[in-house]
Amino acid sequence: MPSVWQASAGLADAYPGAMSHTPLMLSALATSAVPGLQVVSAQQLSLGQRNAALVHDVHGNAFVVSLSSSDAEEAVVKERISSAQALTEGLRSRMPFQVPRVVGTLDVQGRTLSVSDYLPGQSPLAKNLTPEFATAMGHALAAIHQLPTATLIDHQRVVNSALDSLREAAGIVDRTAATGLLPQSLLRRWETACEDRALWQFEATAIHGRMGLGRFLAGDNRVLGVTGWRTFRVGDPALDMAWLSTPSAQSFSAAAVTAYHSARNHADRHIMQRARFWAELDVAKWLLHGLDLGNDTITQDATEMLVALNDRVSGDLDQALTQPISQAQHPLAQ
Repeated sequence: MPSVWQASAGLADAYPGAMSHTPLMLSALATSAVPGLQVVSAQQLSLGQRNAALVHDVHGNAFVVSLSSSDAEEAVVKERISSAQALTEGLRSRMPFQVPRVVGTLDVQGRTLSVSDYLPGQSPLAKNLTPEFATAMGHALAAIHQLPTATLIDHQRVVNSALDSLREAAGIVDRTAATGLLPQSLLRRWETACEDRALWQFEATAIHGRMGLGRFLAGDNRVLGVTGWRTFRVGDPALDMAWLSTPSAQSFSAAAVTAYHSARNHADRHIMQRARFWAELDVAKWLLHGLDLGNDTITQDATEMLVALNDRVSGDLDQALTQPISQAQHPLAQ
């Protein structure tokens, strides 16, 4: 008599659309993706547009098994697998936390099933963040930015120089200005930042690329893991610091930034000014996204955010993005 896993695998071929979403079916497919894997338990996980299950093997190891369910998610999965391959064992050994590792993949009727290590820890909440954990986040960011870039280049990850970053920022400013929805004083502020040569004199580093509080996994006031690496590349380290310049991080950003500089004392002195600039440009990108989609709700929301941002900086225009950050109130602060 075939085992439950063998029987399930047969059913997956016969009824792929009907049953492949269940933890049982994902577990069965995982045994094909990872030779020798013996699953003893499985439970449902919710991962957006992916069908996912948390499974345990006979040794007690935990894995996340996921299967994309849309073209958009399929593209994301392939990016995630590519970045995981670039996170070599050598790079992992340099980081004081765990990062996702893809242990197997399988094509399931044109969709990619992936099996990854399950990372321990809980997503932290800003209101519960301790100074110790803020310090740990700063050290984690520094560890990422000190990774050797040669490995990323060898794995054909995107490489953006300081000049590339300036061109990207200037392009966002130009496109936003062309909409006619960008307040003139805010435009001048951003143009000044783009024209300040000192602001853009930095060494590109390895960067996470999609960093935020939700990317960290916490436990005992330590960073146990960092997730969301699909845009892992070489670029401006200030991109990874942008979220620390926003009001939502106000209660812990100082501790995180101080720890970052203590662990990476050769970081360029304008990194937090650029971080603030990138955070402001996120509002512009939201506007451009809405216009590209023809979504009036997003466009209106972004327009109101730009007006609110302009109102907060217009009363103190001499506090430019290029001044020492300690002298300027954050433009997004209430």
